[in-house]
Amino acid sequence: ASCASTQAEGLAPPDTSTTLDASPQFGGDAGDAQVSGCDASDEDCVTAPLSCEETDWCPVPTNVDKLYTLTSVWGSGKDDVWATGSGGTVIHWDGGKWTPTVVPSDSLPIKDTFRALWGSGPDDVWIASATDMIFHSTGFKNGTAEWVRAPSASEADFDRKPLFAAWGTGPTDVRFGGAPRSYYDPDRQELVFTNQVVLDPAAEDIEWVGAKGFVTVHAFWSPSASELWLIGDNRPYGPQVASVRRGTRDGGVEVDWTQLDSRATTVLRGIWGSSVDDVWVVGDNGTLRHFGPDATEASVVESRTRSNLNAVWGSGPNDVWIVGDNGTILHFDGNTWSESVAAFPVGQKKPHLYGIWGSGPDDVWIVGNDIALHHGPNKPGGTK
Repeated sequence: ASCASTQAEGLAPPDTSTTLDASPQFGGDAGDAQVSGCDASDEDCVTAPLSCEETDWCPVPTNVDKLYTLTSVWGSGKDDVWATGSGGTVIHWDGGKWTPTVVPSDSLPIKDTFRALWGSGPDDVWIASATDMIFHSTGFKNGTAEWVRAPSASEADFDRKPLFAAWGTGPTDVRFGGAPRSYYDPDRQELVFTNQVVLDPAAEDIEWVGAKGFVTVHAFWSPSASELWLIGDNRPYGPQVASVRRGTRDGGVEVDWTQLDSRATTVLRGIWGSSVDDVWVVGDNGTLRHFGPDATEASVVESRTRSNLNAVWGSGPNDVWIVGDNGTILHFDGNTWSESVAAFPVGQKKPHLYGIWGSGPDDVWIVGNDIALHHGPNKPGGTK
């Protein structure tokens, strides 16, 4: 295996007690390492080989063509994990291996990038790339998954908008967020903006209803069925680019939103919290913000990086992970943020990392440029 460390002077060393053994795909002796795909003088070029026993994160073969990028990951448990990405990529982890699944197409193969991924359980999984590319599955069974294309949420081809985020509370309460669209309401005689599509709770079959908003939604987070947070890009509709909104809902389509002060001027990409009193938000140029108890304004936290931060996830207030561009992986232990070590192929630049999810502190997945990384207990024979 080969490895790149993102450790910086002054940061706490990583905990190497919970790692996976190296995959043969990434094997090789240290003396055989060749810098073939990047300049060794580039700080993002991986030149130092290490075994997975020496790292926090170990690569696991995905059986996905290296031309494609994985953008999102979610699961219902350690033996039921989904990852999606570019080129219509959808793969499933059953506890032993990643298996590609086929998303049906009426004509040409799907080349969309599936960024929105969510499920209420192993028998209810949703993915989407755009308002006219939403799919549902009843889960991975007998070595495969059947994906069914949902009715379009676009009124016409020109109305197609990308979707970046998904959230729900159950099979009949699902919403996607993405780029806003506008239409003229003749009854109200006004221009209406919508940035979410929501399952119509009153419909017998799958029908979508637009929810009002003009922020480009990049992520949702929720502590309960009655409260929902969203983050995104407020350009060009307002002075605050980095939008954070906290909303209350009664189970219907619309949410009563309150704008919070993000104290940021960059686009926000990821949000996660252990509770409403402990919410983390990340974004471009190393943006890291924290909302504490009853906060209407974020606290600025130094991330010690200027790489874009794309996603955040944690198992609790003392175990929070952030991933980003250039192989960035950060960990919070409840007191300090430290940089983590991941096994990347020698001779290549560190990949951009876009998604993170885990079933618990000892079972966490990261996905990104042609790679899936796992953090968990060592295989038999390793250090426990």
